[in-house]
Amino acid sequence: MIFATVGTHEDPFDRLVLELERLQPLLAEEIVIQAGYTRVAAPHCAVSAMLDFQSVQALMARARVVVTHGGPASIMQALAHGKIPVVVPRQSVHGEHVDDHQVRFTSRIASRIVQVLEIGQLEAAIRTAGTSPPASGSTRAQEFALRFDALCEEVIARPGSRGPPSFWRPWRVARSPS
Repeated sequence: MIFATVGTHEDPFDRLVLELERLQPLLAEEIVIQAGYTRVAAPHCAVSAMLDFQSVQALMARARVVVTHGGPASIMQALAHGKIPVVVPRQSVHGEHVDDHQVRFTSRIASRIVQVLEIGQLEAAIRTAGTSPPASGSTRAQEFALRFDALCEEVIARPGSRGPPSFWRPWRVARSPS
């Protein structure tokens, strides 16, 4: 099963949902999509606008491939499940976000994910996902998720910070006792 999430940002991510819909018959695999504010139909896929946290976690755990937008929380959740996510960052040129911060962020972590900047690359990325894990294995993904979590905690703790948003930490990677 392929699980895709576009996050909860209010701009639609029609480009990703349309491509997954086009690919479903070619891939001949179940595709489940959390589609957010997407405006297009995807009748070959199981689509929900929003999913609760537990449902997202269960789908990520079950998925062969996780496809996600470039939001850090979604990427970290996939990594925490031992998946190397296929990441399609939202792009401002397509009206998917206000700027290209997702492209910049995913470019910085490209060694830990499968980054898809051109939607035509998505099929190949999905077909090869999971066939050759990174040389470092999921341990490096877990270490990366822990370091990223610590960095986020540090930023939130800085003077003048408003503190963590109300949704912070439900996806947090469990730390091993030291």
